[in-house]
Amino acid sequence: MRVDGIIILDPNGKPLITSNFAAHPPAYPAVHIDAYNHELARVRAEATAVSSSNGSSGGAAVAELDPVLWVNALGRTGTGAGAALCHLERDGLRYLVPLSDEVNPLFAFAFLESFLDTLREYLGEVTEVTVKDNFEIVYMLIEEMLDEGHPMTMEPSMLKEIVLPPSLMRKLLNVAGVSGLQSHTTAPYTAPIPWRRSAVRHANNEIYFDLVETLDAIADRRGNVIQSSVWGRVNVNSRLSGNPDLVLRFTNGKAMGDPAFHPCIRYSRWERDGALSFIPPDGKFKLVDYSAGEVSQLPVSLKAKMTVDDNGGRFALTLTPRVTARPIEDIVVSIFLGSTTTSISATPAGDRRPLGLGRAQQQQEGAVDGHVGGGTAEFDPHTQILRWTISSLVASERPPTLTGSFVSSSRPTPDPSFNVAFSISNYSFSGMRVDQLKVAGDVIAPDCRAAHRPTKET
Repeated sequence: MRVDGIIILDPNGKPLITSNFAAHPPAYPAVHIDAYNHELARVRAEATAVSSSNGSSGGAAVAELDPVLWVNALGRTGTGAGAALCHLERDGLRYLVPLSDEVNPLFAFAFLESFLDTLREYLGEVTEVTVKDNFEIVYMLIEEMLDEGHPMTMEPSMLKEIVLPPSLMRKLLNVAGVSGLQSHTTAPYTAPIPWRRSAVRHANNEIYFDLVETLDAIADRRGNVIQSSVWGRVNVNSRLSGNPDLVLRFTNGKAMGDPAFHPCIRYSRWERDGALSFIPPDGKFKLVDYSAGEVSQLPVSLKAKMTVDDNGGRFALTLTPRVTARPIEDIVVSIFLGSTTTSISATPAGDRRPLGLGRAQQQQEGAVDGHVGGGTAEFDPHTQILRWTISSLVASERPPTLTGSFVSSSRPTPDPSFNVAFSISNYSFSGMRVDQLKVAGDVIAPDCRAAHRPTKET
C-alpha cells in the first residue's frame, strides 16, 4: 500500500511543506489544497448560518468536515481521475494525504499519526513557527519516512541516525554549509535489528515504563455513567547498553484488549502466555496501545444548576471527588454559554490551602496564602466558553463550588452539557501494573535499574 504524498498547511490554508509528487502532474497538490480549502469554507459558512438562525455555536465546523474528501484530480497520465483526501488538524496546522490508489484510509491516518509523533520527538511543540524554523529537518523526515509513497523508516531512533535533530551544533553545521544528514559510515540499514542501532552504550543501565490511561465518558446529571471507554498506552524510555532481551509481565494483563504492539514485540509469545518479549529500541518509544473496557463510576461528580432568562442566566456548580487514594489534579470544567453571551460574574469557593498540601498539613502549618481554594473562573468572549480551573482536589476537603451569573444580548442558548478534564497520577482504571521484568541477552554494564510510573489522564 502507498500514499501519494503529504501536504502541510498553515492556519490560513496556505502550504508550508509539500512532498514530492513525482508520479503526478505538477498541479496535483494544488488541486487538493484548493479542494480542501473550498470544502472547509463551505462547512464554516453553513455552521455560521445555523448559528445566526438558532444561536448555537459554529465552533464545531472543522469537526463536522468529513475526514475523507473526494477530489476530482488529474491522473498520472494527465487525464481526469479522482482521489481520496485524508486530513487531520493538530495545533492549527492541517495535514493532507491524497490517495489515488485503492488504499484503506486508516492506512493514511496511521501514517499521519506516526509522522506527527516523530515531529514531536524532533521539534517538541509542532506549530507553524517551529515547522518554518526547521523546514529542512521536516522535509528530510518526509523524504526518509516516505519512499515513493511507501512508509519506510518509521522508527525515531533510526531516523535520528539519518537526520540530525535540531540543536546548536546542527545550526553551526548549517551556517558552515554542511548537510544535516548523518555520515553514511553509521550504516543504519545494516543493523541486525531494524529498530535498534548497533553498539549502544550508556553509563548506567536503566529503563522506565509509564502506563497512561485515558477515560472518555458521558454521564447524566446525576453522575451515572451512560457510556464510557478506557484507552491505555505503555510508554518506555530505555537506556540499556548492548542488545538486551526483555520479558515484561503485568498484573491483570487480561484487561489489555485490542493491543497494537510496537514491531519489537514477539507476538507468538504474547499469544502463548500473555508476556511481552522484546528487544527494545534505544530511547523513548511507545510499546503498546490497548483498550481497557468501561467504568461504572467516574472519579469526579459534577452537580450543576442553571437557569436562563431573556437577558442571561445564573449557574451553580459543585465538584465532588470520588477517589480517596489520590488527589485529582489539573481539573478544567468548561461550558459554552451561548453565542450572544457578553460577560459573566462568578465566585469560586473552597478550602484554602497551599498547593500540594492536604487539609491535615494545612492545619498543622496554619498556611492560607498561595491557596488552591475554589480555583479560578475565566470567560472567553470570543468563544463564549466559561472555564473553571482547579489545580488540585482531594476527598478530605470541602467540595469546591462556582456560583455566578452571565449577561446576554438576547435570550441565550447554553450548551446542555459540561466538559470535565482532569488527571490522576499513579492511578489505573484497568488495575494494570508492571508485575515482573526479566532482563537477559547482551547487557554490557552490570548496573541495571527499572522503574514503573503508572499515570492516568482524561
